[in-house]
Amino acid sequence: MDPRRIAGLLDAPGCRRRQALDAAQVDLGLLAEAIGSPPGGQSPYARERDGTFTHLATARLPELVGTHLGIEATEAVETAELPVGAGLWVWRGPRLRLGELPVTPERVVLAGDGTSLHPVEIRSYACLDGHADPAKVAGTARELAVVVAALRQAAPVPERISSRCLLVLPRNFGLAPVGTLLDVAPQVRRLSWSLDRLDAGGLPARLRTPLAGEALVTALTEVDARFGDGCPSCPMYTHCRVEAERTGTVARAGGAAANLCGPVGVAAHALALAHGERAPSGEAEQAIADELARAAAAYGWAVGGGSTA
Repeated sequence: MDPRRIAGLLDAPGCRRRQALDAAQVDLGLLAEAIGSPPGGQSPYARERDGTFTHLATARLPELVGTHLGIEATEAVETAELPVGAGLWVWRGPRLRLGELPVTPERVVLAGDGTSLHPVEIRSYACLDGHADPAKVAGTARELAVVVAALRQAAPVPERISSRCLLVLPRNFGLAPVGTLLDVAPQVRRLSWSLDRLDAGGLPARLRTPLAGEALVTALTEVDARFGDGCPSCPMYTHCRVEAERTGTVARAGGAAANLCGPVGVAAHALALAHGERAPSGEAEQAIADELARAAAAYGWAVGGGSTA
């Protein structure tokens, strides 16, 4: 699987359904076809721009790693294995693993200072006036965390793989490359936590065998989903959204609402607690009922135009 897919674990933490997809290594093309959602992809223009910028940025990498990492290199050298020493390398089609999951990036660019290896990532979204889209940078950081963790698993000395990475982006609206340092250590720790909980053994037995079509969707729906803000990047998003609307789950209102309501997962039950029409079943629901009642009172006051006079 490519790093982007594995990084999706950090988009939907705690979602057993997402974990099931990756633990069972489900073919996303088959899944998209089964749920009637075409697989995503870039436009021809975007792919052409990506290719052009990657070519230009690769030619400028020696200068950029020298400026930002203090590493001297005259060119990026092709390699077929994890390099050692000082220099700049492009490793195409590496076969890595992260736990039991295969990690298959198209290529890994590494800059070495003789002690540590720093991953270098080239992306084509713009850095405008020194600032890139925070959401896109966060997504790139999660993917780099996957690469760092997989390289550490493959390296004889894991500590040699640095979490301090170089991100190369086009400056403003042109294609001139600009570099910025990105430390993905927090994302690596979060990824480790997610992978520790990625256990195919807890999945329905029939999901641990290759499935396709409606049988695949039915098997996945046997596993609880945690619908939240990071879900749009997941291939099951459309299916889970329709399911959440049909069942009236609180999570359809967003991660903040789901976190507030905790174990009360149905919107009708939460509203009944807020208006005192449903008795709390324990201390946890009592606390939720009190919080929702205060929120309902504040909302009623705001809508009704209440006054403190």
